Order: sequence, then structure tokens, then C-alpha cells
Amino acid sequence: MYRFSNTLIGFLNLFTLLASIPIIGAGLWMARSSTTCESFLQTPLLVVGFIILIISLAGFIGACFHVACALWVYLAVMLLLIGALMALTIFGFVVTSPGGGVPVPGRIYKEYRLENYSPWLRKRISDPRYWSTVRSCILGSKTCEKIVLWTPFEYMTRDMTPIQSGCCKPPTSCNYATAATLAQDGDCYRWNNAPSVL
Repeated sequence: MYRFSNTLIGFLNLFTLLASIPIIGAGLWMARSSTTCESFLQTPLLVVGFIILIISLAGFIGACFHVACALWVYLAVMLLLIGALMALTIFGFVVTSPGGGVPVPGRIYKEYRLENYSPWLRKRISDPRYWSTVRSCILGSKTCEKIVLWTPFEYMTRDMTPIQSGCCKPPTSCNYATAATLAQDGDCYRWNNAPSVL
């Protein structure tokens, strides 16, 4: 049984060791690109790839060559990694759970408002340094260009991603024909059709 479990751990770690190579390769490939989104993801990909590589190497050496201290390091780091991933997942749910789309009558898409999310996320997005990075990422992905040529009928009948609904169009409640006479949402007045403004 001891030999079987070591063999199984060895094969699993060999598989994850080999899987870390494309992750590191993707991080290095992103270093060649100049777009903001890819450079934003480059460092986390490289860190995750190297962590998986080192953990897998420790587990593989410990299991295949019967090095007990390598297995203990492997188990301790795996426990810490699982705990960190669980904490990150819970944090993500807590920060984004109050938000979400609000159905719009007569439309397929949902309306996404920053005010519906947690105070931490609102403060982070409102920070001009962070928003400029996010805006550059959205512009680089050409997300808004996909809907800029839609007809009014397409706006009523086609679905949008949360990014398209929240960043690429003014709020649905805006009425620009009578904007001078009606009090409207502040976003209606801040909206600009220039693709670089969002």
C-alpha cells in the first residue's frame, strides 16, 4: 500500500509538473505583448506556474526517491496553498455577491451598477490608477467595438456581457431627448460616446 500511494503521488506530481510548463510558457509569451490586459496577467501566471513547478518537484522527488522531508514540505505547502485558494474564493464571493445584474424590462441584458457592489470594490474601481488600467484593458479587448454598430432594435433583442452592459453604453434609464427637463441619473450626464472615455 505504501508503494502504491507513493507511485500514485509520483504520477500526479509528474502530471502537475508537466502542466506547469505551459502555464510558465503562457506567462513568458504574454511578456512579448504590449496590451494592458496581458501584462496585467503575466506576473500572476508566472508566479502560479513556478509555485506549481516547485511543489510538484518536491512531491515527485519525495514520492519516487523516498525522501521524507520533501514529502513533508510538499504536504505543508499544499495545505497552505489550499487554504489560500479557499480564502481567495471566499473573498471573491464576499466582494462581488451584493452586486450582479438587475433585469431591465423589455431587454434581454441586465443592468450592472457599481453602487450594487461592496464598498471595497467600489473604492478600488473608483481609484483613477486602477480604473485607467481596467479601461485600457477594456479598450484593448475591443469589447465595446462589438456593440457600437448595433441598431436600436439589436439593443432591445440581443444580450450583452456584464462589461458591455456596464461600460459600453449609458444606463438604460437615460432619456437624452428630454434631458434638459428631467432629472436623471448622474451617469447619463457623464456618458460620452468617445470610445476612449467609457
